[in-house]
Amino acid sequence: MKKTILKVSGILAATLLAASCIQETVPVGGSVTQDQVSASDFALMSMINAMPASMTTSGTGGYAGSYGDHTDFGIPGIHLRFEHMLEDIATMADNPYYNRFYAYDLNQAQGPQYTYCAYFWDMYYTWIRLANDVIASMLPAIEDGADEDTMVKLKHNLGQAYAYRAWCYLDLARLYEPKETAEVQIPADIYELTVPIVDENTTIDDCKRNPRVKRDQMYQFILDDLKRAEEYLDPASSSWGQPNEMMVNGLYARAYIELGYERSGYNAEMFKKAADYARKVIDQSGKTPLTKEQWTNPSTGFNSASANNAWIWGIALSSENLNNLLSFTAHMSNEAAWGYAAYAQFGVSQLLYDAVPESDFRKLSWLGPNKEEWTSGKYRFAGTSSDLSAFLNGVGRPGAKPYTALKFRPAQGECNDFNVGNAIDYCMMRIEEMYFIEMEAKYHLNPTEGVELLKSFMHNYRDASYNRIPAGADFATFKKELLLQKRIEFWGEGILLFDYKRLDEPIDRSASNHAGVFKLRTQRRSPQWNIVITRAEFQSNTAINESLNNPDPSEKIEIL
Repeated sequence: MKKTILKVSGILAATLLAASCIQETVPVGGSVTQDQVSASDFALMSMINAMPASMTTSGTGGYAGSYGDHTDFGIPGIHLRFEHMLEDIATMADNPYYNRFYAYDLNQAQGPQYTYCAYFWDMYYTWIRLANDVIASMLPAIEDGADEDTMVKLKHNLGQAYAYRAWCYLDLARLYEPKETAEVQIPADIYELTVPIVDENTTIDDCKRNPRVKRDQMYQFILDDLKRAEEYLDPASSSWGQPNEMMVNGLYARAYIELGYERSGYNAEMFKKAADYARKVIDQSGKTPLTKEQWTNPSTGFNSASANNAWIWGIALSSENLNNLLSFTAHMSNEAAWGYAAYAQFGVSQLLYDAVPESDFRKLSWLGPNKEEWTSGKYRFAGTSSDLSAFLNGVGRPGAKPYTALKFRPAQGECNDFNVGNAIDYCMMRIEEMYFIEMEAKYHLNPTEGVELLKSFMHNYRDASYNRIPAGADFATFKKELLLQKRIEFWGEGILLFDYKRLDEPIDRSASNHAGVFKLRTQRRSPQWNIVITRAEFQSNTAINESLNNPDPSEKIEIL
């Protein structure tokens, strides 16, 4: 029987200009004009530093100030939107609406008139605009010439801008290209359409009639940007905190694994390239998968790039740019006393938890169902003994429940001071993803090799007793197991939505520990993953209209 659920009224999107041609100043430094940067090389080089700040600052999209939206904290907030459209984050609180991403869990208000879908469009195109500003200003500066050291720095910054832009468009292409679903029919004339391309040469007039481009054209644009990034990036600069050579190769791997799947079948050439680029990162980056100690560390677990050797690319979050509630830690660390997570009580779906064997240390990402084990030494907790008591027993906050998440720790293990605990390093790409891309791609070239790569990764890095998949597994069996291991590996990290959409996998949120209003199930991929273009765009861009938009998926999924 369907349960009565609270309807989401939503906040109507109020942007008046096409988001893809935003002209306003971007928060935290934001967009700098070419006249401004012409005065000094320092100004040119500082432009690229506005990107990571804009990507992670509390209220960066203006949604918090205008609408009181506490999910407005850039790319970590977008990644959590992805996660709440899937199946494995369980909201376990007595009042589930402490989960401020509830509209995505409920699949409500996902149409073009709401901010829920507009946020993706507005943020990615803001970051594209920043990258375009850098490219438009750097190219003339490089042509004008400079001393050798300055030229290397200028080119490196230009390479970063191309890498950022390629990353933005790759995410947009995967989000907006409509894929077939069981619940919502896709009109034939929008198949393979992605989003409009806006580059450094696009004018405001161009934006007024800028159509969605086909998949092939978009991916060629992305690959061209990655090639330019390769050309300009300084190989000697390999900081995890900015685009680097290995991050670019990782983006190649992400792009080519998508291109391996075509409506008419599989493309072996694309799978080979995906596997080759993933292997290149594995062999040449010097990165190694997280260990049990690094994974479960109560002070640095998933919040410190320097505490592990797995991160390829990430962003350092500054306490100066974060407030108490508009941050990743506030929404995902149950040990942080100041945040929404402490009251939403986020955990793992019992269905996923039960699929993880005790021999796999990743099961320690969540508290088990046996409360007597919680303080037996099996788990490691952030903070002091009094912090632990408050977390487990509910001193001044709800007490922990079975399956409560421990994966994401507040910075330095600080459970009370949000100025310290929110200032984490945020991961954008780690080496484990490359192993999974390689095994998926290799399966399509040689099924036996794909299965062996999956077994090898599990034996070497996660569970020495792993033996879940037979050598002759067909693709349906293989992809189920591949996705299961990725669900365990990347829970909460914003990676998985693209896998579900690419592999046409359904979601099942029927586990008993999901809040009743959030229980739902799809038959295939969710129609919610075909993100709808905001109405503000097609009101100002005549090349896009309602008939060329993705169908509104709101409330089209079965509620259990």
